[in-house]
Amino acid sequence: MNQAAEFTPVIDTREQLLRIALNEFAQHGIEGVTLSKIRQRSGQHNRSAVHYHFKSKEKLVEEVVDFVNAQLDVYCRQAHAEFALGKPEYKEWTRLSELIFDPFLKLFASGETGAICIQFLSRLTWQTGEQGQGFLTRFFNPYMAVFSPTMQEILPQYSETQLRFKIHLAVNTAIHGLADFSMVMHDETLRPFLSQAGGPKEMRRLFHDYVSAGLKGN
Repeated sequence: MNQAAEFTPVIDTREQLLRIALNEFAQHGIEGVTLSKIRQRSGQHNRSAVHYHFKSKEKLVEEVVDFVNAQLDVYCRQAHAEFALGKPEYKEWTRLSELIFDPFLKLFASGETGAICIQFLSRLTWQTGEQGQGFLTRFFNPYMAVFSPTMQEILPQYSETQLRFKIHLAVNTAIHGLADFSMVMHDETLRPFLSQAGGPKEMRRLFHDYVSAGLKGN
């Protein structure tokens, strides 16, 4: 028996449909994708396949959101655990900001699925309705709440409301910046920078510098 075939992961129909839906929603938005298109992209001949597994488009969207949530939550929990260690370095603004926003970078760099998840989140930032912006608020508010008291200590010049507003802007900036990373890949002047030793690490540092500077302000 071929060992490669033996250990090739099998993706069942339901998971296949879920991943195709994620990709389609990320590219075209929730409103721009029909269940029929998802079925066609999957190669399923059974016209009731999507309805059989997910009952409705609304339920499918909920499960895609849950899937993306689970992917990102792995890295967010790591950030919370690291912060809970109480290291003095996280009393310094740049290091704290790096810890807070690293989950987005880690998800993006985790592979094709992670990059698509980021693209999907980018779509959700301007997707209307409870399934779009409502999800982002429900997910990120508890995540950020862990860091908020320390952020307030470091940046006392901002009220709690002002800081919350700036956080929303920073989250949007981080997500959109990563989702549009293909622009960087198409910039010929940056390609040597990407391929050189230490290039990706330096870009990570610059990314965090940009986000943290925007939050801190003057």
